Amino acid sequence: MNDFTDTNPDIEDRGEAKYFHGRKGILGRFQRRLKWTEQDPKKGTTFLIQAAPGAGKSALLCKCEELAEGQGWETLRINTKALWDTDAMCQILEGGWKHLLDEIAVNAGFDKWIQIQGAAKFKLPGHTPQSIIERGKDPLLLLLDEAQTLGTGMAPTDARYETVKVFLDSLHNGGMGRPVMLAVAGLSATADAFEGMDVSRFKDNCYVELGPLKEEAERKVIEDWLKKEGRAKGDPTPWIDAIARETHGWPQHVAAYAQSAALQVRTDKKVMTPRGLQAVLEVGRRKRTKFYETRAKGLDEDHRTAIASAFASARKDQTQTRKAIMESLVKAVGRQEADTAFKRALKKGVLDHRNGRYAIPIPSMFAWFSDNYFIVRDPPGQSLPCPNLPPAEH
Repeated sequence: MNDFTDTNPDIEDRGEAKYFHGRKGILGRFQRRLKWTEQDPKKGTTFLIQAAPGAGKSALLCKCEELAEGQGWETLRINTKALWDTDAMCQILEGGWKHLLDEIAVNAGFDKWIQIQGAAKFKLPGHTPQSIIERGKDPLLLLLDEAQTLGTGMAPTDARYETVKVFLDSLHNGGMGRPVMLAVAGLSATADAFEGMDVSRFKDNCYVELGPLKEEAERKVIEDWLKKEGRAKGDPTPWIDAIARETHGWPQHVAAYAQSAALQVRTDKKVMTPRGLQAVLEVGRRKRTKFYETRAKGLDEDHRTAIASAFASARKDQTQTRKAIMESLVKAVGRQEADTAFKRALKKGVLDHRNGRYAIPIPSMFAWFSDNYFIVRDPPGQSLPCPNLPPAEH
């Protein structure tokens, strides 16, 4: 028997989920907003999905795209630069919109595209990304992932800032002359980024704080990987139970463990063995640790220790105040560095903003920080790991 090892490719942190279950309520809300926006083009909509890393934001965004296309909407994936840079927007639009871009270019006094080193460079004086999008006719869904970066490096005096602000206001409140929706996904700083662009009031059911999968959906995802991908024989319940105890409904972990499980079952000729399950759990834990190490990259050990220490006195729901976290960081590294570390922890998803407080978002991530970075000093000055911090509730 050859146990599966972690030399196989990891599950991507973002993108479409191979086996998608759950989120029915959220998708239902999104579908109703599509119909509502299409019925009254003067009403804009921003549909914001915000969550910690690995919660399935990108997979959910893909499902939104699929629903919109099923209802006859045109869909377009953009980046934050395309909200203010006309050239960036044109390059995204080039395929299906080339006839319209040609028309705009000719009207602007240009009879051909300018080619530089094989890349199209669009020079459309007097046009903005918004004015180009407004030229279309069909209902359009714009999709923006990693939206927490919106406005990064822009000052209110920056011309780009004003361009983005006006565009977002038109999308959010209606003003595009046709049905246009913006669906965005990002980490917990995303709502703050939009507020920085004066978009702070979201319509009913258009603001989503994404959490873990419910138990039924989590188990269906694991079963699909085992049965459809691994072609497993027999009752998968013991494997599903064991994997679910480790993944806590967190989609990234569910997919990583389940992919390993499917590969292991195929290695073992479709038989689910105790030895194979143990190999899967060991590989899943290594992948999980690697995921957290990647998230914490850029935070020095002093930063990690200070953050972990701040959560030693966390409430039962394992949330903590900004003041307590900052006090711990300032004590460790000083005010200026503490501010930078706190912002980086938010940007990387190590901290998640929840109802005015903050959390280390995933139970196993909380345990990883506690086990590796929370230090208790005994009287002689020796250091010992803090034992048995309580697990997060769901």
